[in-house]
Amino acid sequence: MKNTLGKWFYPITPKKSHHFVKKVMDSGFINEGELSKLLAKKIAKICNRRYATTVSSGSTGLVAALLALGVKKDDTVIVPSFSFIATANAVSLIGAKIHFIDIDLKTFCICEKELEKQLIKFKKKKIKISAVVTVEVNGRSPNYKKINNLSKKYNFPIITDSAEALGSKYYKKPLGSYGNLSVISLSPNKIITSAQGGIVLSNSKKLINKVEAIKKQGNHVRGDGGSDTYYMRGLNFKLSDVHSAIALGQINLIKQRLNNLSKINNAFEKYLPKKLFYFPKMLGGGKKLWVDCLVSDKKKACGFLDKNKISYRDFWVPMNLQKSYKKLNFRLKNTLKASKQGIWLASNFDIKAKDIKNLLKD
Repeated sequence: MKNTLGKWFYPITPKKSHHFVKKVMDSGFINEGELSKLLAKKIAKICNRRYATTVSSGSTGLVAALLALGVKKDDTVIVPSFSFIATANAVSLIGAKIHFIDIDLKTFCICEKELEKQLIKFKKKKIKISAVVTVEVNGRSPNYKKINNLSKKYNFPIITDSAEALGSKYYKKPLGSYGNLSVISLSPNKIITSAQGGIVLSNSKKLINKVEAIKKQGNHVRGDGGSDTYYMRGLNFKLSDVHSAIALGQINLIKQRLNNLSKINNAFEKYLPKKLFYFPKMLGGGKKLWVDCLVSDKKKACGFLDKNKISYRDFWVPMNLQKSYKKLNFRLKNTLKASKQGIWLASNFDIKAKDIKNLLKD
């Protein structure tokens, strides 16, 4: 019998993806084109956004979003400390200063109370905040009502790092719809993948035009490549139609995949030892991309999983403790606690709830 729990995660591309890829290859045009536009349009609809554009990755999408908002060298950007390293790298690579904020252990997302404390301190010191990047960790959401109020009060724009949130919601409103700009990732371990790729979304045509210009060397209008003129600086962050085709073939599977992940999450919660494993609730009715949990004893919990051949992955090392950012000297206790006690359990699309039941019910 196949052990579906033996691999933490892997991408699955259905026949529809293969069909779209073949269509692109046969067309003779494999650069960013109509399929990339179609992919952006479909994801914009899912996220309830007016405008969207494809980019080469979620990481370059964050860079483009920051630049589109005018963030520049030595500006201050607030970032939650619990995220994949790309969130911090996008800020630091354009020369901006990162200020890490602790998380709320109920959501693993930016703590609005800690955010407000820092905003008060910055105001006293007359330090302008150029942007706040929220991270929607594993389909979870911060308290956007309070964060939006802080945005209005202290006059800063919001970028939502929605890399792991496609298809999830916060009180019936799609994640990826909050803030001035949102960035979705389509990397191999996401709910749908284009191998590498991302989407930047906004309700502002002006901001999306800026992102388009940044990803096309400095002009949002494509020319003939020879006599083109450019009104700003940019790079090549485009996503090819080949990559977009891979993702397009999976669009209709998002709900099915997320619903199955909810079922396997419930099965893990039911059958794993409750003394070792704790499953934080999804506030606001969100959907997880992977099964996450906290453990009371990491060594014993991992030993139990190893014995039963259940794959898992540790939570991220806090960004403020990574070598590239450690010198900033931030001490954030909730982030550290989540990192030490958290794991993602096997969450690949082939797992069924009955697989977990059959393995662990005795």
